[in-house]
Amino acid sequence: MNEFEKRMNALCRQYRAERAQITKDTYRHIGHINNAISQSEYPEVREALRAEKERLYEAMRTSHKYNRVCYRQQLEMLEEEYLLYRENNPSGRQLRRMMALLCDSAETKGEKTLKIAFGDNRHAEISFS
Repeated sequence: MNEFEKRMNALCRQYRAERAQITKDTYRHIGHINNAISQSEYPEVREALRAEKERLYEAMRTSHKYNRVCYRQQLEMLEEEYLLYRENNPSGRQLRRMMALLCDSAETKGEKTLKIAFGDNRHAEISFS
């Protein structure tokens, strides 16, 4: 597992832990409100407590949405960083495949060497045996 996969997994664990903590805190407050509703004798107070309970549910849903948006943005940034890293640091397999393609290209031309230019002032000559 490379460093990017570790960071993505850590981000996923953090997201799940934050989501569980938001839910846990909200349900604890709602439990207190339910106790207050059951002990209250006045209908106006019960209605106000029920309205507060609905507000807490809506706040929890909003927090979950915001948390999910932040998680996805961070995940996308990590994926872009990983793609940039892979582009700048090809794997051994990618290098072998590229060299095989270059070798095939040279063989189709009937040559044993291949000259490559990297920009204006850098050149390389690759010999195949």
